[in-house]
Amino acid sequence: MIGALFAGLFVAAFGATGTWFLAVRFPSAKFLRLGYALMSGGGLFFAIWALSKIVAVGIVATALLGAGGAVGAVGALRKELRSG
Repeated sequence: MIGALFAGLFVAAFGATGTWFLAVRFPSAKFLRLGYALMSGGGLFFAIWALSKIVAVGIVATALLGAGGAVGAVGALRKELRSG
């Protein structure tokens, strides 16, 4: 349980840091930023799931992480970080 809690908090912190970095360094990278924000939300729900073990919370966490990955992949394929 403690490992799952820390994993969720790590994913949330990583997503929040990625969102902040993209907002500062690449403001035009909207899809990538949204992907990291969804990942951060998924990490928070995962941490809540680790404490509560409510199936619906785990499903929401999984859906948010999956959506974050899909939206981030779309952003990467759109080459939002390309300069010039």
